[in-house]
Amino acid sequence: MILSLGLATAAWAQVPPKAGPTPGAAKLIVGTWRMVGSQTQAVDGTGPTTYPRGRSPSGYIIYDAKGMMYVQIMDSEETRPPRTGAGPMSVEDQAKAFSSYTAYFGRYTIDETEGSVVHHVAGNTNPRTVGNNQKRFLVITPDRLELNTFGKGQDGVERVTRRMWERVN
Repeated sequence: MILSLGLATAAWAQVPPKAGPTPGAAKLIVGTWRMVGSQTQAVDGTGPTTYPRGRSPSGYIIYDAKGMMYVQIMDSEETRPPRTGAGPMSVEDQAKAFSSYTAYFGRYTIDETEGSVVHHVAGNTNPRTVGNNQKRFLVITPDRLELNTFGKGQDGVERVTRRMWERVN
């Protein structure tokens, strides 16, 4: 099922998710998932929703049955350098292109009691994250996946960043 970001976010819960148990997640997560959106909002539902990867990011994440994961995400067109133009990109455009693209791989582990998946980063376009563990809280059904992170901003407001995916296979 292919949805634009506008339709996809309308179909997703409007209230920010809470972390919690995810029975069966270890089996449900296996497969290929296509990104349909990424947004950040206050956990209590107040304030504006922001789009850290633009309004229509694209990408795929793959979880295999042996515990390996692979992800590539590209920000929306409005946050990347233009595709048009002659000759090589400027240093500024190269930096913008690099900073608007994420690709990493490694092992993953699921904690169904906590409702989380941890990506154990073995390789990344950003070498400073190699060896890190990236915890995401799950909201998962057979066809939809959210990988969420929670944190307080400098203003003290707790926010959730939701990375929304739909199953490809």
